[in-house]
Amino acid sequence: MKIIRPSSSLRSAHGRQLALNRRATFMLAIAGALGLASQSNSARAETRMTKPRLQNLKAVGSEHQIATIHHHGNTFEVATADGRNAVFPDVNLRFKIDSSDNGPAAGRPVILPGGMMGDRATVFFASPAEIGTLIKTRS
Repeated sequence: MKIIRPSSSLRSAHGRQLALNRRATFMLAIAGALGLASQSNSARAETRMTKPRLQNLKAVGSEHQIATIHHHGNTFEVATADGRNAVFPDVNLRFKIDSSDNGPAAGRPVILPGGMMGDRATVFFASPAEIGTLIKTRS
């Protein structure tokens, strides 16, 4: 009976992977014993949920305060208090409510960049009622 073994390149690659896994596990155990290991994923998630890092939206400049929002077709045209206009596809503009102490002032929604490429933005309102009164539809 002939025994077929995996080729040496596969066997050595698999052996290297096992050695790396054993080494990483060993180093993590040592770091944990010494108190050097970072928090677990659940502890980091809990910290993020309990301590949100929100900036004070009442203190943003006029370049972020919204004067008007017009919806036309599949785009939103946003005019800021400093006179600038920006056009966003409707899928790239998000609307959120922040009624906390750090939220925007009533009647003064704020727009902040929301994407890595600058193609998305988030509009923060002080209450849900403001959304319907500020956004106007153009035909």
